[in-house]
Parts: sequence; C-alpha cells; structure tokens
Amino acid sequence: MPTHPGASFSTSNANDGRQLSLGRGDCGHLASTDLTTRAGRRDAVLLSLLYDTGARVQELIDICVRDVRLDSPAQVRLTGKGRKQRIVPLMANTVDLVRGSLTEHRLDRSECSDVPLFSNRHGGRLSRSGIRYILAKYVASARGPQPSSLQHVSPHTFRHTKAMNLLQAGAPLVVIRDILGYADLKSTEIYAKADLEMKRQALANASNQSPTLPVPSWQQK
Repeated sequence: MPTHPGASFSTSNANDGRQLSLGRGDCGHLASTDLTTRAGRRDAVLLSLLYDTGARVQELIDICVRDVRLDSPAQVRLTGKGRKQRIVPLMANTVDLVRGSLTEHRLDRSECSDVPLFSNRHGGRLSRSGIRYILAKYVASARGPQPSSLQHVSPHTFRHTKAMNLLQAGAPLVVIRDILGYADLKSTEIYAKADLEMKRQALANASNQSPTLPVPSWQQK
C-alpha cells in the first residue's frame, strides 16, 4: 500500500470515535504483510486495493477477475450503491500485486473471468466480516504493546485516507467525488473541512514556535 506524502494527518469521527484517516507511518505499518505466505500475499493485494481505489467494503468484495484491467491504462471497475459502476485507475505497485495474485491462483485465464478476486479458505467470496477480521489482525500487529495512533481503524478509514491524500495533493473535489463514487459534491465537504483544520493546526503549531516580536509603534499607546 503506497504511503503518499501528506498522509500524516489523522483525526477522528466525533460521533463514533472511528479514525478518519491514517498517518504515513500507520500506512507503512499496516502494509507489512508476510509475503512469504499465500494468505499474506492475498492480504497485501486486499489492503493495497482498499487504499488505492478508496473502495467501499462491499465494492471490494464484489470485484471479479473481469473487472480488473492490468494492461495500460490499468484500472478496476467498481460497482457501488444503486449498482452504479465507475472506473478507478490502479497504481503500478497495486498492478504488480494483483498480477502476481492472479498468476498464483491461476485466475489469469478466460474461464475465470467471473471468479471473485478475493476468496476465503473455502473458496467462497470473502465476506465483510472476513475483511474486517483481516484488517483487525494487522491493526493489532502494528499497534503492538505500545500506545498507538491506530485506534478504531475500519476498512472505511482507508477510503477516508485516500480522499484526504488526494485533496492534499491538489485534486479537485469533483475528482475525489468521481473516484470514491459519491453522488454529489456535498459528500466530499468533510475532507475539505478536515484539510482546513489540518492547516489551522499547522499554523497554530508554527505560531507557538515563533519568537515574540515587538509591538509596532503605531499600535503602542
């Protein structure tokens, strides 16, 4: 999973305590899957796609082999709410992971086009609870015995993190809306507000470290 510059801002949803977005270090820790095992390689693909596409959990579950295009321009087709479909570009690292997974599971054949991209140990489609279990495992491992910023992380946290990183990289709200599959721009306002709060915090921190300047003469009484 990429760790993009500007991914260092974390906040929480005041209503339910869920973490809104992941910090850069958090992303790196969660991406530390064991690539020597079959399950670890699957999890690496899952976590990378979860971040790269900003997909909802059900959208990730519903991805079939036919929905993935690895040739340039690499992309994945997601089916969202109301069965609305959208195309999301894939980054090079995610493409390599998906290609390796398709080859390993022998899914790179035309007769496998309708096979789910992610399956459980019994060969069935991975469930929502299965994805939450996988994520919880890596969150617990990354958190370790020491206090951590990884609190109340859910699959939706990856979606928020993608949106925040896009915003901080200069992407217009309309682009974020289209990538994440929101119905209107109003749904993206939470990210603009969070980004404004991040800038406000940065300015406050900088002012606390600035030297105290003398009051200009025209303000002296």
